[in-house]
Amino acid sequence: MDFNFFSYLNNAMRNINLTLAVINLLLHLIFASAVAKDSGRLAKLGRTTYLVSGITWAFATLVGGILVAALYWLMHYSSLARGSK
Repeated sequence: MDFNFFSYLNNAMRNINLTLAVINLLLHLIFASAVAKDSGRLAKLGRTTYLVSGITWAFATLVGGILVAALYWLMHYSSLARGSK
């Protein structure tokens, strides 16, 4: 029985890629649900979200991940957002 290093490396990389993809999917889901929950809370307080609706922000976060969530936070909660009011 001979050991094929490249086959082993290929299988290891495939497992690492699959693990990273699952982690990425979970993070996107977590951030999208947090944005959806927060936009709902804003609506209950009588505030609106900027640019698009809350559900659109949640969907964009589901697709774009943490970068879109960071943009949402910047637009709604940072000192930059408070300075424009």
